[in-house]
Amino acid sequence: MSLKRFFSQIAFTLVYTVGCVLCISCETCGRTSKSIVAEAVEEQESQYSQLVNIYVENSGSMKGYFSGNSQIKDIIKDYYDRIDDSQSDGDTITLNYINTQIENSSVEIKEYLMACQSKCIAAYSKIDDILRMAMEGINDSIVNIVISDYCFESDNSSFPMAMSGITGLFSKRLKKDANLSVAIIKYMSDFDGKYYPGGIHIKKSMPFYLWIFGNEKQVKRIVNVPIKSSNCGMLILQPAQMIVPTIISKKARMVKDNSIIVSEWDKDRNRDATTYSTTIELDLSSIILSKEDICNTNNYTITNGYRIESIEDKENCIYCYRVSTNKPSPGVISIEYTQQDLPEWVEKSNFTGTGIPKDSTTLGVKYLIGGVYDAYHNISNKIFETKITLK
Repeated sequence: MSLKRFFSQIAFTLVYTVGCVLCISCETCGRTSKSIVAEAVEEQESQYSQLVNIYVENSGSMKGYFSGNSQIKDIIKDYYDRIDDSQSDGDTITLNYINTQIENSSVEIKEYLMACQSKCIAAYSKIDDILRMAMEGINDSIVNIVISDYCFESDNSSFPMAMSGITGLFSKRLKKDANLSVAIIKYMSDFDGKYYPGGIHIKKSMPFYLWIFGNEKQVKRIVNVPIKSSNCGMLILQPAQMIVPTIISKKARMVKDNSIIVSEWDKDRNRDATTYSTTIELDLSSIILSKEDICNTNNYTITNGYRIESIEDKENCIYCYRVSTNKPSPGVISIEYTQQDLPEWVEKSNFTGTGIPKDSTTLGVKYLIGGVYDAYHNISNKIFETKITLK
């Protein structure tokens, strides 16, 4: 059995433990020092291998997306190829279907996409259960991508009640996995089939969504693959992080134990005589936000009396922040990147009526995405924070 086939069959339920016992005496175990080092290196490399599980939600409402040469096929294929291009040795991609249970596929990507139309026959899908399964299968080495129209129907009597249930689902998961991050990406594709609920035959462009589940670095890796098709909106949700700053100063006495000594902080010579400024560097490799969002100073809050003058993107996810004030004093400067409200595209994508949805809209999607958003926002309204100590 091939390694890929093996992972495809057990990817979602596999629980494994990797152990390594190093003997004090190589003579006792009969191995050379070289073999022990080689095994340790192999184990370290395996800790960073990635298993990417791609799931198509195979209810009848998805069937129409896979008719003819639709864009959804191109987009899934593009993600598969670009993820494959970025893989390291030991990485694996699996192809699957998801609904009331997981169904693994052992065929290659082209055959998988051709088979999706015939596989999308499930009479009913409960999005709550699909999201629960998608989250249960992740760890530091596993990232799950679930592709669906994400029409939000629920056993609850109203959208707000259903939304509250989604918040509870994600809140419970975040208590178990504080590193859980989610990226939600909207695309459009030709659709020729029956739209549910209602079983109405339609032929038009319809929205579908990729939801990516994993830790922040795994999700960031997927989000950053170069996809040709433009998305119609993206929302990133990740737990708040505290980032330790590195203070940059030409004057050595100004910085001690990575804190600013106020008495040694000189006024800017090349500016007016009342301004003090300093530069800090932040390693934001674990932050999924785009460069444009990170460099937008309007997205931050900072301690009164201080201001962010500029943010510069260097390299390897290092960002330089120029911070200034007119009156420094001992204390702490707190800089916070605050979670923005639900983006406008989510509101515009929402449909709550009956019959055929309006162009580019999805039944109840605002309440579905809003429920996830609230689970993160209730814990913290920050994405990341840094503190500069002044002594």
